[in-house]
Amino acid sequence: MDIAVVGGGISGVSAAYIINKHTKHNVILIEKDQELGGKSKTIHDSGYTIETGSNGFLDNKEEILKLVEESNFEGNIIQSRDESRRRFIFSDGRLFELPENSVKLLFSNFLTLKGKLGFIKEPFVPMLKFDETLEHFVLRRLGREILNKLIGPMSIGVYAGDPSKMSMDATFSRIKEIERKYGSLTKGLFKLMREKKANANSASGPFSAKLLSFKQGLSSFISHLSRDIKIIHNYVSGIERINNRFILKTDKGDIEADAVVFAVPAYALSDILSSYSSELSKSLEEIEYAPITIAALGFNKHLMPDVVNSFGYLFDINAIEDTIGVLFDSSIFDYRADKNKLLVRVIIGGAMRKNSAYKDNIIEVAVRELQRSAGIFAPFEYAKIIRHRYAIPQYGLEHKDILENINRFETENPGLLITGNAFYGVSLNDCVKSSYNILERIKHL
Repeated sequence: MDIAVVGGGISGVSAAYIINKHTKHNVILIEKDQELGGKSKTIHDSGYTIETGSNGFLDNKEEILKLVEESNFEGNIIQSRDESRRRFIFSDGRLFELPENSVKLLFSNFLTLKGKLGFIKEPFVPMLKFDETLEHFVLRRLGREILNKLIGPMSIGVYAGDPSKMSMDATFSRIKEIERKYGSLTKGLFKLMREKKANANSASGPFSAKLLSFKQGLSSFISHLSRDIKIIHNYVSGIERINNRFILKTDKGDIEADAVVFAVPAYALSDILSSYSSELSKSLEEIEYAPITIAALGFNKHLMPDVVNSFGYLFDINAIEDTIGVLFDSSIFDYRADKNKLLVRVIIGGAMRKNSAYKDNIIEVAVRELQRSAGIFAPFEYAKIIRHRYAIPQYGLEHKDILENINRFETENPGLLITGNAFYGVSLNDCVKSSYNILERIKHL
């Protein structure tokens, strides 16, 4: 059977690799760009190793670790440095270091008395079974201050999203499940922690996960996975079905396949399917993307403030100007900068500051932010701007309906399969997990 995988990001490459390894089918990978990786590539320049997307994955994520192991790439894994456990929030004009033990927040000066009362009243808030926005959920259970200072910044750090539009079921389903099961987050989390402590074999989990990456960045892993895959660099513009075979229309001619795995952004898939399935095409148009521009700056590490010896920091929603996050990449991982150098990535834009991502003076914006929030006034010696007009897909309240439309489409069109971070999770592990799911479905065709 001939299987075409459309899209050369981590979703497409991992799907192509897994299908090729575990079946006897003929697999081809079709990618419009000359370089694989999609929005997650690695740049090596002037002694700096810069990720254009995600900088790693957690060690409690089963699927990506399985893929690393079965592809024999374990020797390239690196673990985040101990100093990266330090994380900050910029609020009220200063940086607050978050304690590793979240209970200590109740005894710190980060939250006001009113904010702390939000935790105390939480067990008595009535449960809501239905889906809701993240903002509505947090306001209902914990209050405005917790949303602005804690949950909001953390969600923006993951999705670059707008809490007033993000679906709880689609983005933080585990937290919503805890409420549904236990009636309270506080009760549920304490119960889960007791269960974890009772399990002597539980060495990892949501309370002890560490960040991992690769010595030479994510691109090295993608190159490794793709080395035995047949790759065609074409732009796919449409699809039709003739005599139980799928015909992919490309800028260099037609490509035939018995099955097609689509691993492209929602807007690209909408265009491809516009003639084949106008209903699904229209549904996919509802998925919005947050624009992001990254300013990667290199510094001499001497005379830097102590905060650079950390993972980085996020912003109280009320304190956001243009920047939604600052990452000290060379403090998170080795191999990201030469000795005595500091690599900083300033993340600008997102769903709440869309216009900021399109500014012309990005370096000036980044430098001004580092001065304001981190007290970094030293001149930079290196600068790189990375722009993503469609960076991270946003999961709104309509996301469940979109997934139902996709499931119905796949049922009605055996052999057409859809994956990617626009649908089943935005993390690296989510993408790889979806690829393993694709494999099981390929086996049943």
